[in-house]
Amino acid sequence: MTRILRALRSVAAVLAGYVLMVVLITLVQETWLGGVSFQKSGAGVLVAAGAGTVLSAVAGGAFAALVAPARPHLHALAMCVLVAVETSYLVATGRVGGPLWFDLAAAASLVVGILAGASLVALRRQRAKALAR
Repeated sequence: MTRILRALRSVAAVLAGYVLMVVLITLVQETWLGGVSFQKSGAGVLVAAGAGTVLSAVAGGAFAALVAPARPHLHALAMCVLVAVETSYLVATGRVGGPLWFDLAAAASLVVGILAGASLVALRRQRAKALAR
């Protein structure tokens, strides 16, 4: 694979993984749970939304790692940077409704989920290589 194609595939992996994560989070929080808010949602809804959000991040991180030509954790880190930039923008512009600790915890859960998804793919690849020997 040429260097340009690898670079394009890397960018596509990060963007596609991020978009998948956002679509899944929207599906969980807005469609299935009817909109989630720290002030208006009950504890059960917040727990379900948190679990669904983390699983969405795992799926996005895993997808990016599968599409990436190599180094799944590097692509996951790029997704984590996007989460940090988006969270900073949303907090700075007042577009999030929860207390700051809640919004930062939500962003941290995305980072953990993304890294977990990439780690699952990396482990699967290592096991496949070990079995092939």
